[in-house]
Amino acid sequence: MTEKIDGETAPPATDAQDLRAAEEEQDVYADYGVARAFSLAASILDAGQGGLTKAEIRDRVEHYRSQSEEQSQDAWERLFSRDKDHLRSCGIAIEEPAADREDYRYRIDPADYGLPPLPLSETETLVLSRATQLWAGSRTRSWLEQASWALAGPGEPPPSSASPSVTPSSSSPAAAPAQASTALSFNLGSDEEFERLTELAALEPRQPIGFDYTGRGAQQPEPRRVVLLDFAARGHWYLIGHDLDRGARRTFRLDRVHGPIGPLRPAPQLTEPDRAAIDAADVGAALDGLAGEEDPARLLRGALEAHEGPAPKPPRLAPAAAPRRADPAHRKVERVLAMAAYLLSADGVRPSELLTRHQITPKQLLKDLLSIQQSGSFGPGQYGEFIDIHPAPPLNLDAFTQDYLVTDAPITLAMPSARTGDVLARPLTLTKPGALSLLIALNTMISAADSAVDDTAADVTADDTATDDTAATAAADASAESWVSAAESLRGKIARVLPAGLQEAATKVAAGAQARNESTAELRAAVTGGCCVELRYEDASGTITERVVEPTHVYIDGPRTYLQAWCRLAQGPRNFLGSRIRAQRPLPEEPISETARLLAQSPAEPPRPPQGSGAFDVVLRFSPAAAALADRYAPQRQRIQPDGVRIISTWFQSREALIRLCLQLGGDLTVLVPAEIREKVTMRAREELSVLSE
Repeated sequence: MTEKIDGETAPPATDAQDLRAAEEEQDVYADYGVARAFSLAASILDAGQGGLTKAEIRDRVEHYRSQSEEQSQDAWERLFSRDKDHLRSCGIAIEEPAADREDYRYRIDPADYGLPPLPLSETETLVLSRATQLWAGSRTRSWLEQASWALAGPGEPPPSSASPSVTPSSSSPAAAPAQASTALSFNLGSDEEFERLTELAALEPRQPIGFDYTGRGAQQPEPRRVVLLDFAARGHWYLIGHDLDRGARRTFRLDRVHGPIGPLRPAPQLTEPDRAAIDAADVGAALDGLAGEEDPARLLRGALEAHEGPAPKPPRLAPAAAPRRADPAHRKVERVLAMAAYLLSADGVRPSELLTRHQITPKQLLKDLLSIQQSGSFGPGQYGEFIDIHPAPPLNLDAFTQDYLVTDAPITLAMPSARTGDVLARPLTLTKPGALSLLIALNTMISAADSAVDDTAADVTADDTATDDTAATAAADASAESWVSAAESLRGKIARVLPAGLQEAATKVAAGAQARNESTAELRAAVTGGCCVELRYEDASGTITERVVEPTHVYIDGPRTYLQAWCRLAQGPRNFLGSRIRAQRPLPEEPISETARLLAQSPAEPPRPPQGSGAFDVVLRFSPAAAALADRYAPQRQRIQPDGVRIISTWFQSREALIRLCLQLGGDLTVLVPAEIREKVTMRAREELSVLSE
């Protein structure tokens, strides 16, 4: 039989008794596509400069030799080519012959394996640790931690944002640029949007591409064929392209793209009108048009149509977990090689750290460990050599979760060949998500530090006779220059090992994050300066209050900006949506409390509303075009239907807030339960349509 690259198949049993035992005890298996690619890399490295021929590779590499009698030469050639492609996508260069030759010897040069040495200065290490605080969300921070370790190199602990030895105090000259950089936190988008972004970064401009897209009001995705013109952040992420089927420029929101974005194969022949339209396309005009407000009457009619009549019966919902697509084969190989490198370079790594580091489930961690354990080769004497994992992972998920993970004993790896182990212990590469996250953070930090220096200089030069202030300015300028220089140096080191597309994408995201209004800049200055702000704020139900808050972060979540602060009125941390702040007044003479300072030192987290005694349960239906929005409302249970519709159960604190939200989303959000809210949405939509028609 021909093995599937990502299949899960049990190993062949030697007799009926072994087969019964395997069926009774083992319920998790190695990913043999991953183990095979790992075995291929290790076997070629172990052969040294002499390399291996195709025949030797097929005879020695585990998971090739076990299938050799059942697999044709052509099937094996296809498998071999895929495995080489997966390794190359991870940055492993396998030398190929100019023409197909049976006697050609495949080699991997150990000197070219992994990242080149990138020694970091103490200030660069500080910049790296600060970069993690720019991001909200554990998954993005896990990408950054992996990138940090890869840059620091084997044997160096990943920098910690809490490290007291390199963090400047709030009163030191270095504090201004450091605090300016961490005053801002942002969320690039969902995992799916990030995947789309890395796909776009790898494409050439004006390349014909294809993807499935759900436009607003559509009930299911449809295929689109466009010539890529650009992509940019304007609150949401957008792809701008020339639509080949409509003969016109179109703009697509990335959170409405379903599945991968890739080149059209075969590439279509462009017509002369298409070429002329592409050459004349004004991408800037497309981006300027994104800021326009939608027709309120159309939104109200959409909400009315969605809520009229009885609600359909909600389907059975399952516990909500973060919806996530299965990793493609090359990403699995990349993760397992990176995990093995980290384990080989450390004295021991606890399973709990691996779960957090790679943001994977216990079952996936067990599969990855088994894939490493079953990676091996057979030498000339036909003795099998496999990687030793201590303590050995069990073959059963219950045993793994109830014993192995509970014990949480440090895991170590031992390679059959110490020389090969030394090579595989090197950081393999910066993953695309990790590299992109880090470049975005560095670009944003550089911009924020420059702004902080300009603000400091402006404040002090207002009184040229203040000798102490002039000295402080000189010290701050010198420190900021060192800070920015270190960030630029680190950015340059990273850029040398990354494709240009990722660098361009990072610049666009950072620019989008900085492009906010004066009110946002004023709030960031308050966070940086550690002073209170007086707010006049309208909550989701329309109630207006005046309060003094102690700001800790400005958090940008797509098109929304939040001020995260300790609220003196509520006596607790709160999130204030920027669009609901009716007035704000900084209080520079009133510093924030120690409680707020401690909150400011922690990485920002995505806003989650507090659940009070008046909260009520709801079941909501998000159209395919708005499915990504559901994550903002803390889904407790959910179902994602084949057409892209997402139904969730959650809670709301305010009925008025939910009614307003339904009207704003114009039919993309429908209340299924409770019926009374549906009726109120219908009534309110009719009333407001009547006012508009007068």
